[in-house]
This record gives sequence, structure tokens and C-alpha cells, in this order.
Amino acid sequence: MVQLPRGREALAPETFRPRAVLRTVVLAADTLWIGVFVALLGLQGATRSAFLSAAFFIALFTACSMFYGRLAYTVSDSGLTVRTFSAVRPFSAVRHFSFEDILRVDVLPTLLGTSYAVRTRLGPLQFSSLLGGHERLCHLIVRRAGLV
Repeated sequence: MVQLPRGREALAPETFRPRAVLRTVVLAADTLWIGVFVALLGLQGATRSAFLSAAFFIALFTACSMFYGRLAYTVSDSGLTVRTFSAVRPFSAVRHFSFEDILRVDVLPTLLGTSYAVRTRLGPLQFSSLLGGHERLCHLIVRRAGLV
């Protein structure tokens, strides 16, 4: 293992992504609406609004699928790296936060799960219980940032 200047061994980076079931359900919904659009093509008398509605849901679920497919939080010895979908080339935005820049973590229970608000010197960051291992991610951030 790599020896760090602080006299401890480096830990392997841990990556947290949206739960597989969420990504699967969103992809299934996208596929369903593509099927509806294709079925509308074969229907006599399908209205323009029916096509527009199906196209809207295809765009919505495709965007959600791309977002959840790219989203990842990686905790390493150097800090927290967040990868998300971006509208610019190459459709990926990566932000790195050193643990020294993390000021506080607020845990907010909601009706639909838990939301985590991470306050940093570089701006706010949020994640939720839609991430697999969200409790461990929060624990690692708090411990490594020295917020205990």
C-alpha cells in the first residue's frame, strides 16, 4: 500500500452510485414510453398531442437515465469527488472537494427518505438515500473531514 505523509496507509477509494433498482426502473420506464411511441405510429387516428406526450416522457426518462447512469460519489484519501451529467462535452462534470474544504454535513429526514446537505468552501453539495450506501458515504465524509 501507499504510505501517506501522516503515517497511515492509504485506503482504497469507495464509490457510491444510485441504487441499481432506481436505474433499472427509470430505464424500464424509458423503454415503455418508446414502445408507446412506436405503437402510436401504427395506430390510425393517433392525435398529435398523444405523440407529443409520448415524446415528452421519452425525453424525460432518457435524461433521468443519463443522469443516474453518470452520477457517482467517490471518497478517497484526497477528498470527495462527484461525477455527474453535464450539458457540455463530454457530458460529464467532475468536482473534487478536499476534506479540509468540507465545513458541515446536515442530515435531513424527509417523507421520501433522507437528504444530506454538505456545506463546503466551494459551494453546496447534496445527495440522498437514492444512493446505495448513503449512510456509509455520510459517515466517511464526516469522519475524514474531522466533523465528529
